[in-house]
Amino acid sequence: MKFYAFIPFLLVSTVLLASCQEEQVRETVKPSLDIPQVEQQAKPPLATVQTTTHSIALTFNGLADDQTMTALLDALKRAKITATFFVPGMQAAENPELIETILDYGHSVQNNTLNLVAPDALSYEEAYREIYLADQVLRERFALEPKYVRSKSGDSTEPFELAAAQLKQRVVTSTINPKDRMMQSAEEMLAYIDRFVSRGAIIELNTYLNPEIIPLIDLLAERIDERGYAFTSLEELEDTSYVTGNPVASNGLVIQTNDADVSPNVIRQFKTDEREVSLTFDDWAGEEQTLQLLDLLDRYDVKATFFLITKGVEQNPQLARLILERGHEIASHSYNHQVVTEMTADELQQDVVRSDKILTTALQQKPLNYFRPAQGIMNDEQARNITATGVDYIMLYDIASWDWNMEIEPEEVYDRIMTAVEPGSIITMHLLDESHTLDVLPNVIETLQRDGYAIQPISTMLEKEGAVDDSERDE
Repeated sequence: MKFYAFIPFLLVSTVLLASCQEEQVRETVKPSLDIPQVEQQAKPPLATVQTTTHSIALTFNGLADDQTMTALLDALKRAKITATFFVPGMQAAENPELIETILDYGHSVQNNTLNLVAPDALSYEEAYREIYLADQVLRERFALEPKYVRSKSGDSTEPFELAAAQLKQRVVTSTINPKDRMMQSAEEMLAYIDRFVSRGAIIELNTYLNPEIIPLIDLLAERIDERGYAFTSLEELEDTSYVTGNPVASNGLVIQTNDADVSPNVIRQFKTDEREVSLTFDDWAGEEQTLQLLDLLDRYDVKATFFLITKGVEQNPQLARLILERGHEIASHSYNHQVVTEMTADELQQDVVRSDKILTTALQQKPLNYFRPAQGIMNDEQARNITATGVDYIMLYDIASWDWNMEIEPEEVYDRIMTAVEPGSIITMHLLDESHTLDVLPNVIETLQRDGYAIQPISTMLEKEGAVDDSERDE
């Protein structure tokens, strides 16, 4: 299959040569462009970088006028921010001095397609042409080898991703897009970014739409520094990723309609006379709340088991990996946190299998092969459905702290735990952006340790002790 296109350098329509009173027109060359058949499978768009370093990437689409670009580059220099600019090939060919200036300022330059196009209506062949010809400009004029490509809108499609893959590039979208085309103020965009920022985040802005991005830079630099993050180029950020690219085996859970012969292991409490308990945390929160909880657990040298909502993990996988790296263990708390008694058997099994795969991808290793149903609600039928997928243990609890309930006082949360705790208890608390957890947890841990309780992860308790399942528990 062939397309006919201008060589990118000579591409800029026609080149007019002035000589005295007479203009001469240099003819453009139209070589054929071979569009290869699809051989390389595309990776999913890069929306966030899976890293546990405290770094983020600031990226820009397009090129504004020289005055705006100078102001933007000066603002970035003043803020000591290194950014990545996605540059359209046509604009790069028309204004090479500006590209050289961006590079001289220490920023990186990547592919923004030839004509700064949205991908929605592009066929595979059209997408390939847009990416390939922009590559040619960046390679031949600036000796750059683009690694990433982004569309005008920051969106992606399968043809766009396949075209990029054949050119050994990866489509980049973003973690945070404040949609500066809506003409918000710098303060409004800062509030939006601040709300969603996390390590490995890719922030997407446009150079040419909203002049408020200039004052935003100073505000953003100050706020990001306050939160302990460092800006880096997208290329450098991906170099810190813990993802090796090698296949990682999950627990191998599968959809299994025949659950008649399965025997669920439903654990509410451990059998032990020793003064030891397990501390568990359900759900999902943003990075700031998660870090505060992890720091608190470190302070008391406590290791816990986290049952995570995998929809949140899917959006911020590196935060799950950080929990693991801090010495805690991780298992599934479902994808949508839907009560399992309200789901069909197929919906439930799909949720369980999907969650296991998401956790494996996020952690780059197998999670614990446990499952905790939302709100701890379940009956025998759902227990069989879950176990039939290959889950080893359904982990419930004997102490519900109610730390999520902001209508009660922290003292009530503390009392609910301490009046019910006994050897072998499984205490459930919550990882949520709004809860009593951080207020109550220090007193809970200090009291348990003072009373001689060892706080153990679930896996340690399973190895050391037996367990009380639903059939043995007194009503």
